[in-house]
Amino acid sequence: MKIMILGAGIYQVPLIKKVKELGYKAIVVSPMGNYPGLEIADHIVNSDTRDKDAVLAAAIEYDISGILTTGTDVAVPSIGFVVDKLNLPGTGFLAAQRSMDKSLMKQCLVNHGVKTAQYREVYSISDAKKEASAIGYPVMIKAIDSSGSRGVTKVANDDEVTDAFREALAVSKASSVIVEQFIDGYEVGAQALVSGDRVDKIFIHNDVVTEPPISVPIGHSLPVKLPKNVEEKCVEVINLAVKAIGLKNTVANVDLMVCGSEVYILEIGARMGATCLPENISIYNGVNIYEYLIGLAVGKPLTIDSDASKQPNAALLIRSEKSGVVESIEIPAHVQNHPMLIDLKLDVGKGEHVNAFKVGPDRLGHVIVISDTSSKAELLAQELVSAIEIIIK
Repeated sequence: MKIMILGAGIYQVPLIKKVKELGYKAIVVSPMGNYPGLEIADHIVNSDTRDKDAVLAAAIEYDISGILTTGTDVAVPSIGFVVDKLNLPGTGFLAAQRSMDKSLMKQCLVNHGVKTAQYREVYSISDAKKEASAIGYPVMIKAIDSSGSRGVTKVANDDEVTDAFREALAVSKASSVIVEQFIDGYEVGAQALVSGDRVDKIFIHNDVVTEPPISVPIGHSLPVKLPKNVEEKCVEVINLAVKAIGLKNTVANVDLMVCGSEVYILEIGARMGATCLPENISIYNGVNIYEYLIGLAVGKPLTIDSDASKQPNAALLIRSEKSGVVESIEIPAHVQNHPMLIDLKLDVGKGEHVNAFKVGPDRLGHVIVISDTSSKAELLAQELVSAIEIIIK
C-alpha cells in the first residue's frame, strides 16, 4: 500500500516514519531542499505541495491508497483535490478550501451561526485602516492563506496597519487580507478527530504563545485548564464548526478564544496541529495519533478509548533570540536524565546556521515532559529548556 504525504519538514517526519513502520510505502511530495523527510521517503515527488494538478498526476502514477499531511495548511487544498478526483477518504476540495482560506472560512462559520470574531476582507491599506477603525482597535491583521502564524499581527492603531498589511501580503498568494476583531480572552486550542463526518473525539489543550504583536505557538499542554461548563461549550462550537466547514476523515486543528462564558472559533483547519501536538495527545490518551491519521486516510480509523488513563504532559520548543551559527550546545545531565522527561530533540548541530525565532520552522528542537498536572508540566518544560545552553555567534 502506498501513502502520499505532502511535505517533508520536521513536522512531517514522524508521520513518514509511522507510514514506513506500518509496512506502507511513503510517497513524499516536496520541493528538493534541506528537508529531513526526504532522507527517509521511499519515493520523492519533486513538486510544490500547492500544485494540485502535479500532486494528482503523481498520485495516479503511484496508485496511492491515501493522502495526508500534518502541521501545515498550505497543502490541504491539494489533498482535497486528490481526494475528490480519486474517491479517497478525506476532506474534499471545497471544504479544504474553506479551511485554508480565512475569508471563506469566516463566511461559512457566520452563515452557519458559529460564533467567531467580526472580520472584513480588504484589498488596500486605506481600506484596512477604515475597517479597523470601524471594528475598533486593537484588531488582528491576517494573511488569508498562510499557516504557522505567518502574516498574523495584532495592531493597536492606524500607524501600525501599513507594516502589518504588507507583511500579511508578503506571505500570501492572495491579493487581500483579513482585518479581524481582537477578542480579549483566554486562548486555547483543540484537535478534533473526525471519522467520516462524525467527530470521534475532541482534545482541548492549553497553548503557550509568544508575546504580541505576533503570537506564535511555542508549546502545548494537556489537560486543558478550563471550567467544565466552558469546556463543554468548546466541544459544542467545535462540532458546529466541523459540520459548517464540511470536514471529513481528518484531525482538525482548532483555535478558540474563551471570553467569560462565551467561546469563539478563531480558525479551524483540515489538518493536525504542529508544535508537538501529536505527541501531546498520544501521551495523554495512549493512542498513536499518527497511526490514527493514517487509518483515516486509508478508511480504517483506529478506535479511540475514551476510558484510557489520562497522563498530563507539556511540550515546549527550544528557540533562539538571535540568528547566527551554532558554536556549542550543552545539555546538563540533570536535563538528559530527568525522570519526567519523555523526549528531548535537537534539530540543529554545531556549525549550523539558525534563525532568531519568528515562526515554527525557526525552532531548534523541543522537550516533552509529564507531571501530575498540566501546570506543573509546563513549569518543568520551561525549567529544562532554560537549562539547555546553545551558544550562537
